[in-house]
Parts: sequence; structure tokens; C-alpha cells
Amino acid sequence: MEKENLGLKIGIVFYLASMIGYVYELILNLIFNGKIFSHGFLKGPWLPIYGFGALLILLINKFQKQPLVIFFLSFFITGFLEGISGYLLLKIFKMRLWDYTGKFLNIGGFVCFLSAFCFGIGGLLVTYILYPLVQKLLKKVNNKDLTYILTLITVIFSLDLIHNI
Repeated sequence: MEKENLGLKIGIVFYLASMIGYVYELILNLIFNGKIFSHGFLKGPWLPIYGFGALLILLINKFQKQPLVIFFLSFFITGFLEGISGYLLLKIFKMRLWDYTGKFLNIGGFVCFLSAFCFGIGGLLVTYILYPLVQKLLKKVNNKDLTYILTLITVIFSLDLIHNI
């Protein structure tokens, strides 16, 4: 990731991926449960695990010319993130926000093959769609305006986090 506008890139990718993850899970819940609901920790329209996953995927951006490498690294990196996050949420907050028990190749119900596979595809989307869009956005929008917007979102996100911890 280039150093120019690094903070803005990190912030935009984190919040966009967190919000896209939120919408993704709403859609999954509608399809599989017939209801629209989020089983996230926070109340706002974001699931930060997706934001952190997207940031981790940006660390492997040097393999951009190798989509299979991006897919497999994303599969394992985000699968590991999901497993560790689920375990820590259970141990620290006594919350199990998802449970893959009974799913193919699940590990403690915290991660399974299908979720990691979907995150591998998500890694491709972050690498080839989301991050290039963020780079285009940074070229078109005034950095000062983006800084104000990100600051406002960060304040709201932080209040949500503090309120729910």
C-alpha cells in the first residue's frame, strides 16, 4: 500500500468493508433465516471484523498479479481472524455471535470451510474492486473533506464501541 494518503486509505477501506460486511450478513440472514437482522456486537451499520479482514488483505496486495495467491492467502488469513475473533468474543464477553458447529470442516464452531471460502472471494473483491475504488476516490475528492467525514464516522463508531463494551 502506498504511503501517500495512507491514513485515509486505511480509514476508508476499514469503514467501507465493515459496512459492506454488515449488508452482506443482513442478506445472508434474510436468505437463510427469512429475517433481516445483524448479530453483530455493535449497533451501527458495521461489522468491524470485515474492516480488519480487509486491512489484512491489503497487506498481501503485493501479490495482486496472482489472484490464486490472493484467494488462498485471504482464505487462511481471514479464516484465522474469524476463528480468533469468535473465540475471544466468547471468552471475554461470553458472546457467541456465530456458530458453525456441524458445518463442513468447522473448527470449534468459530470458522468453517464455507465461511473461509467466502472470505477468500472477499479478498479478491477487496484487492480488485474495493481498493482500486478507494484509490480513485482519493484522486477525485478533497483530502480535507475526506478527513472530516472519516473523523465524524470514527467518532460515531467509537461511541458505538464504548456504549456496547
